[in-house]
Amino acid sequence: MTSCPRVRVGSALSRSGLPDLDYSLNPYVGCRHGCLYCYAREYVRYGEVVDRWGSLVLVKENLVELLDREARKLKPGVVGISTITDPYQPVEVGEKLTRKSIEVLLKRGFAVSIQTKSTLVLRDLDLLTSRREAVDVGFTIITADPSTSSLLEPGAPRPAQRAEALRTISSTGVKTWLFYGPVIPGLNDSAESFRGVLELVGNCVELVFVDKLRITPRVRISLSSALENFEKISSTVRDRYWWSRVVNSFSEVCAKLGVRCVASIAEPLAGGGRVLNLSSFRGKRLLNVERSSQG
Repeated sequence: MTSCPRVRVGSALSRSGLPDLDYSLNPYVGCRHGCLYCYAREYVRYGEVVDRWGSLVLVKENLVELLDREARKLKPGVVGISTITDPYQPVEVGEKLTRKSIEVLLKRGFAVSIQTKSTLVLRDLDLLTSRREAVDVGFTIITADPSTSSLLEPGAPRPAQRAEALRTISSTGVKTWLFYGPVIPGLNDSAESFRGVLELVGNCVELVFVDKLRITPRVRISLSSALENFEKISSTVRDRYWWSRVVNSFSEVCAKLGVRCVASIAEPLAGGGRVLNLSSFRGKRLLNVERSSQG
């Protein structure tokens, strides 16, 4: 059972630290999906939400009012919805904070880049298609295997449901993309696993972001209790040769399928070169929005 108390906040938009997002908007605090690998918990300032991750979601009751006021004053740019929560929490069905926020942003000339695991985004297709040129939608899918998804993403819709939603959105002409992350050694780091997800979504995406597992203190606690081989995973994920092999094998799969594959994390690769940060290609590059002075 998820508790959803209401809170009042002092601001709606925050400046994004990601190169191709000008602002971020998080309508809720916490996430019902309760993904064991989620490192967003490290950025939440409400201790109780962190401790009850997956069962406590705070509703920012004055968000839309603040957003409308801020959007009138700020320079329009790309807004990431969301960066430390899923914008389509189950409570969004009734609250409609995300929908109302998108309405405000599009009305004020902002573009929106949505990332979600929830099929509830389909409810807002009328709104998203009204400004196709200013919208992109990405779904996170880390596996085609429903049992693995149930273990690691207990509160999220199953992969097949997400893939179907992504195909539906793509069919309307809205730009869509796939986020394959985190990549976890021994679970979804094989070319076969990656190909399975790409085949699941079909030909509705031309762009795939790949991100590796980030082991924060709380991620370590949640994954170590669920995965018997966690210590081996922890050791492997620090091996840049492993990541190089993953990036290379995934790139080969993408090349064969005609998909653009962008790896994350600006860090050295074994043998030279660097992996590009995924944010360099989300938002503005997808929407062809002029870079703001911040960018």
